[in-house]
Amino acid sequence: MAKQPGSSGSVLIVDDNERLFNSLAINLQKRGYASEWAGNGTVAVEKFTAMPYAAALLDLALGDEDGLAILPDLLRIRPRTPVIIITGYGTLEKAVKAIKLGAHDFLQKPVDIDRLLELLRDASNTPQSDEARDLQSMVAESPAMRELREKALLVAASDLPVLITGESGTGKELVAKFVHANSPRRDKTFLGVNCSAIADSLADSELFGHAKGAFTGATADRPGFFEQANNGTLHMDEIGDMSITTQAKILRVLEEARVRRVGENHDRPVDVRFIASTNKDLEGGIRDGSFRQDLYYRLNAATLHLPPLRDRREDIPPLLERFLADLAEDGAGKRFSSKALEVLVDYDWPGNIRELRNMVKICSLLAPGRIIELRDLPQQFTAAGRTRSVRLVDNEREIIKKALLETGGNKQLAAQRLGISRRSLYNKLERYGIL
Repeated sequence: MAKQPGSSGSVLIVDDNERLFNSLAINLQKRGYASEWAGNGTVAVEKFTAMPYAAALLDLALGDEDGLAILPDLLRIRPRTPVIIITGYGTLEKAVKAIKLGAHDFLQKPVDIDRLLELLRDASNTPQSDEARDLQSMVAESPAMRELREKALLVAASDLPVLITGESGTGKELVAKFVHANSPRRDKTFLGVNCSAIADSLADSELFGHAKGAFTGATADRPGFFEQANNGTLHMDEIGDMSITTQAKILRVLEEARVRRVGENHDRPVDVRFIASTNKDLEGGIRDGSFRQDLYYRLNAATLHLPPLRDRREDIPPLLERFLADLAEDGAGKRFSSKALEVLVDYDWPGNIRELRNMVKICSLLAPGRIIELRDLPQQFTAAGRTRSVRLVDNEREIIKKALLETGGNKQLAAQRLGISRRSLYNKLERYGIL
């Protein structure tokens, strides 16, 4: 018996062709799945927001709309719900791009119902990987992040070294993964390394490997990070923490594509896409002698700068939704009240996305209801909310005083200029002690 719409066995079919929907719906109903139809992107987003589905089928050709443009919205609303792409002749390349963006899989028209059922069963049994969810969380609502995403896609197509800059917590590793996932090396290894965690005495062994017996404790041959990432991508975070000596050796590997293990007298070829990131001012490091100029010029061929969260406030609401959805166990997670959201958008986030993610986790665990109110936020945010309220009151008082000054004290005319009733103006004058 088919399950009712909105249950865990329901499938949302996003397609402008109602005949195709009816055909799929009949076939799915015979196999125990209910179906709902969305003929355009607006309806799809509304329905996906309103209720959980077992999966969504998204046609890339939606009349005048591009289904690929709708995909990020669906993934952001319900990151754990698999989206299966339907593609016709001539849109296969777009389908592949959709997979890179986080779609579960794709089907070509005419749709093979048996294959569709396989994908639905597979999707229900395979939770989305943390990395796939992370790639979807590269929210790009702000102009700065949209520009960064476009540039990252262009950089990904080349094999140039990449330098990612930005404050701590802005998501530099996420961008490195995004570049790798959209590169020709996407099916190969991605290896992330935190340079600040490597002791200077171990840097050569960790990066380039060692031979058995090369030093006390070297009981076996060991490949270094460059060899481990061979044919794939090596991301070295906080490259500015490497010593000048180690920087020179890294530059040699980038120029010659060869490494020499500690304790060996011959080189080994390596083919690695190199991505470095830092929260330091490398140009300042060149001036004070802590960073090599030649390595900087080698890395600076393709630079991606991640703006801090305070400079991309448009991204804060969708990031909050994204992280709350990750924490929801039943698909109907919590949400922030409008007052709480105002404070969170107004906050400067010195810890950037890392701080935001941790705050969401705390609020999700401790807030008693489905709505996270201003009082449920950690102390620094409630204090910020009180400061914001005082600032708004001060601003309104000054605006009213200015209107009265410009109208020569004519309260009727001042009220008209302010767009409020005379009674409302008198109430505010009494509240602010202006009378």
